[in-house]
Formats: sequence, C-alpha cells, structure tokens
Amino acid sequence: MIDAQSVSFVKIEAITTALESNFTISGWALVPALVVMGLALKKFSPLPSLFAGVVVGGAFAMLMQGQSLQAVFDYANNGYAIQTNIVEIDTLLNRGGVQSMMWTISLVLIALAFGGALETTGCLRSIINAIKSKAKTFASTQVAAVGTAFSTNLVAGDPYLSVALPGRMYSPVYRGMGYSTLNLSRGIEEGGTLMSPLIPWNAGGAFVISALGLGISGGNLENLLYIPLAFACWTAPLIGIFYAFVGWFSPKATEKEREEWKSSGAEIAKFNDDGTPVVN
Repeated sequence: MIDAQSVSFVKIEAITTALESNFTISGWALVPALVVMGLALKKFSPLPSLFAGVVVGGAFAMLMQGQSLQAVFDYANNGYAIQTNIVEIDTLLNRGGVQSMMWTISLVLIALAFGGALETTGCLRSIINAIKSKAKTFASTQVAAVGTAFSTNLVAGDPYLSVALPGRMYSPVYRGMGYSTLNLSRGIEEGGTLMSPLIPWNAGGAFVISALGLGISGGNLENLLYIPLAFACWTAPLIGIFYAFVGWFSPKATEKEREEWKSSGAEIAKFNDDGTPVVN
C-alpha cells in the first residue's frame, strides 16, 4: 500500500531538485519584489515603481541566474519558457511577457480610441449633458455609474470596456459636483469588475465557468447556481449605492485633487447654484 505522505514528500523533493538544478536559489532573489513594495509604501507612482522592479529583476537575472541581456529582453516581451517535465513548475513559470497582455492592452487602447471618437464628434458631450440632466444628485449619479458599468458588461461582454467607457463619461460630472473621482472608481469597479463573473457570456463569467468546470450548454442552467453564492460580487454594488444615499464613505474632492484637475486641463461639468446642470 502506498503511503500518501511519502508520495507528497517525493513530489516536494522532485520540485525542489528541479528548481535548484535550473536556478540559483537565494534570498537575494527577493530584492526586486522588496524594491516594488518599498516604493509602493513610499507612495511612489505605480508605473515608475513597477518599472524599477522590472529593471532590478532583469539585473538580478543576469547577475544571479547567468542570463544574457538579450534573453532578459526576450523574456520581458514573450515571457519565460522552461521545460522541466514537472507540471507544477512548468505551469507556474511558463508565463508573463508583454505579448501575453496584448489582448488586454489592445482592448484598453480600443476603448480609449472609441472614447476619443465620441469626444471629437460631440457624442460624449451629448452623453454628459444627458447624464447631468437626469442625475442631479450625487446618489443618483453613483447609481447611474454603477448601472452603466453593468450595462456595458451585459452588452460588450468585457469587464475592461465596462470600466474604461463609464470612467471617461462620468468623470467630468463628478468633478463638477465637487466629489472625488475615487467615488466613480469604486462605482465602476462595483458595476464592472465585480459584476463581470455573474454574466455567463462575459469574459469574467466565462473564466469562472471554465475554472469551476461548469457548463451551460444544452440548457444546463443548474451550473449557474454559483451566482447567488458569489456574495462579494452582487452585495458590493448594493452596499456602495447605500453608502451614496446616506453619504457614508463618499469623499468630496480635496484641494490637491482640484489643483490637479486644473493643471491637467481635465474637463469639469458646470452646474448652476441651484444644482441644475449648465447644458453646453
């Protein structure tokens, strides 16, 4: 009879041996991650912090692992590739690179281009004016932002688009009302990212169904019973809307934010003293 504990130790030993034979294992390998975390704690901007981690990681790959500069650039572009014949290691390490993210990046660029086209043709202005005329309070604006993100999820079938488009549409209204755009960020995350897994034809829902080994072909709708169990996904928007109506955790824009809006030339919707919108 095979001892399960012995099998586990054999597996661990095989993984450890494979890692040691392919890499130099040292505590110094943690330095790139510590650099990123240190810069994040110092409140440096995300992009420079991540770029610093990439540079330090590339340097350590050359110094500790004996990789060439050409190999480092190739890994950064195409991702790392290794064949150890151990599923756990190959699954963990064969990934990464800019090319693996091109689908996401291209979708964001398309969304931004679409937003630019809406702005240039005046469609975005019409949409903003329509939003201002209907959503006259912060609470109603927050509900509209969450609803728009969710509707985009339903129609477009992609969570990235459900974040990019409402963010472009509603940010001038939030600025005009004097509220921090952090409220908008939270709203479109609740209606976009969190609601995505609850929509079967959405990219998020397709991933969940695939990861859980479910299927809805042939009318097998019982596999959708995971939806009411995804408490965080559907309760977060309700809690966020409740906060908006009672005024909890709904910060006004700080003076620093207002100065940043002015210096960057960000669009700010205009409202009359009585709260009615100024339609341009």
